[in-house]
Amino acid sequence: MNIKEMMLKLKLIFHILISLIGLISVVLHIIYSPDPLISITKLTIHANLIVFITFLLSSIAILSKKTEIPFQDFLKNCSVIYTFVVMLTYHFLLARGGEYDGIRIITNFTLHYLIPILVFINWTFFEIKKKYSIKFIFYWMFYPLLYTVVSLLRGLIDGFYPYFFLNPNGEIPVGVGSYSNVALFITAFLFFYIILGLLLISLNRIFLYFTNKYNPYSKHGPSKKNVL
Repeated sequence: MNIKEMMLKLKLIFHILISLIGLISVVLHIIYSPDPLISITKLTIHANLIVFITFLLSSIAILSKKTEIPFQDFLKNCSVIYTFVVMLTYHFLLARGGEYDGIRIITNFTLHYLIPILVFINWTFFEIKKKYSIKFIFYWMFYPLLYTVVSLLRGLIDGFYPYFFLNPNGEIPVGVGSYSNVALFITAFLFFYIILGLLLISLNRIFLYFTNKYNPYSKHGPSKKNVL
């Protein structure tokens, strides 16, 4: 077995591991939630479902020896950004907002910490690096923007907001007191997404530079812009 075949097998194992942990964690986190209907509104759940679908499709592509379509590559980049947003938002804004017990102590850790780390490790060691243009940042931001708009519209209708920083009513920890404060939080998150997108683009180019410099015949090939 050569190095390329060994890396492909490791990649497959890693993909299956990530998809299984993602699916099991999401299902258990919802089932054991005191209010499952609230749990399914959380971006944490959505992001980890995207991870599950992404790595399941990738595993199938590897097993069937087919080349991944560009949309799968797009989803993997989304997985890196979304799970990092989930991890950092939970750690710095939400971790003190409530306590978990039982199985949800474990699923809380896997959904907010373990999966983001595994997704990043996968991107670092197993994914082909490409040269992306700046416009990809806005493609990657599409779902978070859609999620925000839908959450705000629902809040106007029935008063429910999945996160306190989207709630213009009440004071912290229930809400942020006004639409202007909600707008500030949204602006901060948009800026955060842009920074993460720029970092992902920059890291891809750095990896490409060193790969091509020290191994011009690398599987990464020439530095070209990726397309959807």
